[in-house]
Amino acid sequence: MNNKKQQVHASFSLALLGGLMIVSGAVQAGAFMTPTTNAAGWGRAFGGGSLFKNDPSAAYNNPAAMAFIDKSISQFTLNYANIDIKYKGNAYDYSGRPTAATTLDPDTFESTYNTRTSNGGQAGFEAWVPTGFMVMPINDRLSFGLSQVVPMGARTSYDDDWKGRDFAVDTKIETVGLTGSLSFKVNDQFSIGAGAILQHTSGFVSQNVDLYAAASQSPDFGGVEFPAGLGGALMRVKVDNTSLGWFAGIAWKPTDHDTLGLNYHAKIKNKLEGKYNMYADPQSRLIMTTPVVDGKTLVELAYPGLHLYPDGANASTRLDIPATASFDWVHQFSERWGVGFSATWTDWSSFKALTLKSEGSTIVSIPYRYKDAWQYSLGTDYKLTDDLTVRTGVSFDQTPTPDATRDPRIPDGDRTFVSLGFGYKIRAVPGLSVDGAYSHQFVETVKLRTENVNRLGGATLDGKSEARGDVVSLSATYEF
Repeated sequence: MNNKKQQVHASFSLALLGGLMIVSGAVQAGAFMTPTTNAAGWGRAFGGGSLFKNDPSAAYNNPAAMAFIDKSISQFTLNYANIDIKYKGNAYDYSGRPTAATTLDPDTFESTYNTRTSNGGQAGFEAWVPTGFMVMPINDRLSFGLSQVVPMGARTSYDDDWKGRDFAVDTKIETVGLTGSLSFKVNDQFSIGAGAILQHTSGFVSQNVDLYAAASQSPDFGGVEFPAGLGGALMRVKVDNTSLGWFAGIAWKPTDHDTLGLNYHAKIKNKLEGKYNMYADPQSRLIMTTPVVDGKTLVELAYPGLHLYPDGANASTRLDIPATASFDWVHQFSERWGVGFSATWTDWSSFKALTLKSEGSTIVSIPYRYKDAWQYSLGTDYKLTDDLTVRTGVSFDQTPTPDATRDPRIPDGDRTFVSLGFGYKIRAVPGLSVDGAYSHQFVETVKLRTENVNRLGGATLDGKSEARGDVVSLSATYEF
């Protein structure tokens, strides 16, 4: 059976709308956030933020630091991420049996039960992520900055027949932000800055759903128990949204060797508008389209009060982007050697649940109950020659995901970044330089012991997720 040519039920597909937005990949800085830095920042494992000399990523990360850049700088960065995620363990249907493919005899109502064995294989992704920054001093006190960043983005893809297919199959999300910012130098030691970001989010998500199992668990249906795995279904949801946010920062040079910075990126309200499409085999489509009692289908009896459209309809949910705050410190031991430290807090506790609606009715509310998280980074630059700089750094990033609500779309664990990098000035072209970095992520192996909500079939997972990631970053910078 090819699930990708089948149609499925509205309420279940809507539940995936938010799942798209919270998928995790090992390139992320915790949950669905993505580092917004350049190759130099990757080489330092984000230590010191954007406070190192003439770093144009300040245009987004801390606009106050632009005031200490004394020349116009433009920069383009291309990041390549190779992420690997694997699940090992078991999966069970709502009745406690191992996840299976089940066929039904229409005369005897007896089922043939075949346990699937796939663990899911590769669930990671490869991605090319571009970013760009520009800083232009207006006068001795004012500077203007522009940037193009990717604050969110990931992809996961599990095999169609993996054990947890009722939790996740394919997910892809891309968010591109355009920003403008200004800084003001109060004096030679202190500056302030602020900016705005306009970001566009688009993507898709798909998931298998056991419609018969979901119907069996409805308290309004009457307690009829259908065999799990009776029919096959795949749901696919597309989303598209544009949202606006703001950010601000301060920078302070208490000594000739030290620069301190604070920056804050405000919470972004993000209402997602989407459309679902449904693909189901004949048995699953039957219970959505064939009246059985008083002109109502089996699905309508199981979910009274909801208008369900087998051929798809519009959907909406809200996923606010959490606020972040960072403290950065750079100390120059000499003209050749500098060290940077950063601590970043993310207000993940604001993300408590995902509530999905259609035509004003709540379809499902999925609890996540995230907790606030911190990331700590330490990095260094050392100038071997006037043209060649080498870098290294390490960063520890806490996961916001509680064990009780972790699922295959976001199998997030604590992670450690270890990075190496370089910078080189090209003498043949005055003002031109290149930077490169390699970063490897060691991700904590985490338990996946979770249960799907009843309206998604009530399946359970009992296993663990293993992940790792590699990022290669290359920047070209031109000063003029």
